[in-house]
Amino acid sequence: MQIDSYSTGVLLVLLTATMAVGGLYLFRRFTNMKRLRESQEVAGYLLAIIGTMYAVLLGLVVVEALAKFQEARTNVQTEANSLADVFLLSERFSPDKEKKIKDLCNHYAERVIDVEWQLMDECKIDMESRKTAIKLMRAVEDLDPKTQTEQGLYPIAVQEVCQLWDCRRTRTNAAQAGVPAEEWVVLLIGGVVTIMFTYFFALEHAALQMVMTGMISVIISLNLLLVLWFGYPFSGDRKVHPDAFQVDKQIFENQLGNHIDLEKNET
Repeated sequence: MQIDSYSTGVLLVLLTATMAVGGLYLFRRFTNMKRLRESQEVAGYLLAIIGTMYAVLLGLVVVEALAKFQEARTNVQTEANSLADVFLLSERFSPDKEKKIKDLCNHYAERVIDVEWQLMDECKIDMESRKTAIKLMRAVEDLDPKTQTEQGLYPIAVQEVCQLWDCRRTRTNAAQAGVPAEEWVVLLIGGVVTIMFTYFFALEHAALQMVMTGMISVIISLNLLLVLWFGYPFSGDRKVHPDAFQVDKQIFENQLGNHIDLEKNET
């Protein structure tokens, strides 16, 4: 079962709330309530300090995860745009160069959509897509412009293919990196400590205290889910999809189809 899916997320939130309330029940059952009442004033001050520190830390991590997700989505769009630009710019060069570049662009889009996107869900990359990107860079660099038009478009094509490569490296690094394990350790321990501090209060109505503890655990676990969903932008149900590459694929198929029709008409 995938941990960063919506269904698993709901189960984790419910499980966290259940464990928090269950822990409170056991704590109240085996703890002297008189001593709790004597120390709950100090516990309130400490909870305010710890809760504030944890809230600031958790908020910063959530914002960072959201920014990482947005950056990944923008980066994918830029990579796909550069791929389409290289494909269309190749039409202004010699037919043999054009065919080679277009075939590489089309193959790259197919591999990214059909193979690499599934691998990134497992924090892996497709080496065939990487090799195709390198071949595409070399094909563009070897264009050898001769006419004035080709000389003007050549640096633009090189710039676009270099941008494609840079965006690809950024995308694959983001797919393999995710949220550091040390960060998860701090977040989880901080969440447990914050929830457990709510146990050091001796309210007369135990059910009311259980409800409040459950609500705090739900809020904390929901924020942790945001980190899980957005901190891994290419994994889970809430991930960046290859829509931009699918648009490229449609453009490539249309252009290649039109090119075949023109060749038939000329024949």
